[in-house]
Amino acid sequence: MTAITINVPNHEVNFFKKMMVKMGWTYSETDVVQSVATPKEKALAKVDHAFGQLRQMKDGQLNGVNAEDLLNEL
Repeated sequence: MTAITINVPNHEVNFFKKMMVKMGWTYSETDVVQSVATPKEKALAKVDHAFGQLRQMKDGQLNGVNAEDLLNEL
């Protein structure tokens, strides 16, 4: 067996854990290293994530939500 280390943004960790379970792969919680991001790094990661979602919407990979529907949910 081979161990592979990947670095993923904190907001994507749960996605990768779920993906690994579905693929039948294993991971060790003891090997998971949580980085301590500064507030600036956290804000930039959120902006990067938002732009990623906008790209996905533009490419038709992600459906947007109508602003009126979003407000009605609130």
